[in-house]
Amino acid sequence: MFLGVDHGTTAIRFATPEGRCWELPRRKAASLDPEEIIRLVRENLGIFSVDLAALTYSMGDGLTRIVRLEDAPNRGLIQQDGAGLHLGGGTRVFEAIAKSGWPTILLPGIHKESEIDPRLKVFSHGMSPEKVGLAYGLFRKGVSSFIVSDASSNTVTFAVLRGRIIGAIDAPIFAPGLAQGPLDVDAIRSVDAGKLTANEAFTCGGILAKMGRSSLEECSPEERSWALEALALFVAMEISALLVLMRDLGESEPRLFLAGSPASLINERVAELLGRDVGILGTCAAAEGCARIAEDVFRGIKSILGLEVDARAKPTEVGIRIK
Repeated sequence: MFLGVDHGTTAIRFATPEGRCWELPRRKAASLDPEEIIRLVRENLGIFSVDLAALTYSMGDGLTRIVRLEDAPNRGLIQQDGAGLHLGGGTRVFEAIAKSGWPTILLPGIHKESEIDPRLKVFSHGMSPEKVGLAYGLFRKGVSSFIVSDASSNTVTFAVLRGRIIGAIDAPIFAPGLAQGPLDVDAIRSVDAGKLTANEAFTCGGILAKMGRSSLEECSPEERSWALEALALFVAMEISALLVLMRDLGESEPRLFLAGSPASLINERVAELLGRDVGILGTCAAAEGCARIAEDVFRGIKSILGLEVDARAKPTEVGIRIK
């Protein structure tokens, strides 16, 4: 049995390669002890043993390779604080997996130390580790060159060229999501004036946040329509930016995909803006892709989308199945 864990903005998703999936809201995870989390994972996925789990955690900017969980310094981070909400649920899940006894690998994010197109290394961070799962799930389905925009609370877009991740545009860089977004001039002034921290400015820099709304459900029909139209426009612009990169590297027609909870709401509009077909990935696609990574690392693969797999990452033949 193989397990993938997607550390999302609002929820943590657990999945198997076969498509069984369970979602745990991060706020709820923060209130559970590790033993309870593992019990719920077993109960909801029907897991009786785990050969290898693939875990994602926060920004993943302290890693450039896929490593065993126990070999990752500082949980795979340069420093514990980063951009985004800090609820504690992801940390509880990390602790639960670490204490479970399951053989586990930790996936890296994509950042300036990664082996990507050097021109995108001007930015410190490109994407968090669960996007590697999104990418690998598509790759395992036979798609080798593609762009994915994961748009929900925030917007992150990345490109894969002939089975290798070549770059990504993170949420603090360009396109806002519904809740979080890059710092504009007003935000910079507020930070300089000491009215809020940079992370607080990012956390409330999204489309809905700037409207004074916390969800689409709170919006009037007119507000909801405008918010989705704005999201679709920025997503299309971010995809277009990476299309420039792909064309420069010799790929003029990569396949395009959307992920995130609003994907089905903006898909047609994004396709219209781009003049291209745009596919939709399910909410469990990242966790399922992570499970596929665990499966292939267990079988001895040495590279995932250009990311090196540490030689110690494959479990030993003794004691690999943990009850």
